[in-house]
Amino acid sequence: MDHLNYFGDCLKELLADSGMSIKELSEKTKIRLSRLYDFLNKEHIPSLENAIKIADVFRCPLDYLFGFVADFTPQTFSVTGSVSENVKTAMDNSKMTRYQIHKKTNIDESQLLRWYAGKQTPSLVSLITLATALDLSIDTLLGRK
Repeated sequence: MDHLNYFGDCLKELLADSGMSIKELSEKTKIRLSRLYDFLNKEHIPSLENAIKIADVFRCPLDYLFGFVADFTPQTFSVTGSVSENVKTAMDNSKMTRYQIHKKTNIDESQLLRWYAGKQTPSLVSLITLATALDLSIDTLLGRK
């Protein structure tokens, strides 16, 4: 299943399982109610910031929200390092060059270099693409442990 499309289905399940209303989720996350409905209806994918807010409310990994893992144990996450530091470390540990990562992901090499140098933070879509290519979790790239 496409990881980006999985988000809406997962959010529906989390709401149903928790007994939380979408209005309550909106209040807890400060995400507009209309935007949450967009996520549920698969009309929009969340920003990285909104995905983290939702994951934190349900105490779940982003990998669960996007279908990388089928189950999770609720936990509170702490963040280590910046996204740029974690992306740089992941790229270094992959033993792949930026060119090889580019070929595997179709992410522009100059974009990869900006992330590597800490000049820009990847979008959620790019993080999912990079996590898939490097066989890592989204949470690892974000430093959520």
